[in-house]
Amino acid sequence: MALLKSVKTEFGIDANYWNIIAIKEEFKSKVIEVLMAGYINKEMRDANVDFVSSKIIILSNSDYIVDATRESVYLALKAKDFSDAVDA
Repeated sequence: MALLKSVKTEFGIDANYWNIIAIKEEFKSKVIEVLMAGYINKEMRDANVDFVSSKIIILSNSDYIVDATRESVYLALKAKDFSDAVDA
């Protein structure tokens, strides 16, 4: 699973294919830290080319997900920083 959203990078190119590469959960403080990697496109991701951008998104308070799965985190991201993204 991934999300499609065009984001201008510091290199002047767009990252269009966003994939979760890490999820860190702090149970006590109820915080989920999500590391997203942005690739030029799916083909670059599939070819194991390095990502061109990354983004850390924090899910906490009302965004926190008990027993979070990768799928539930993607849904939460679509309700937050990736609200205009579509499923890839």
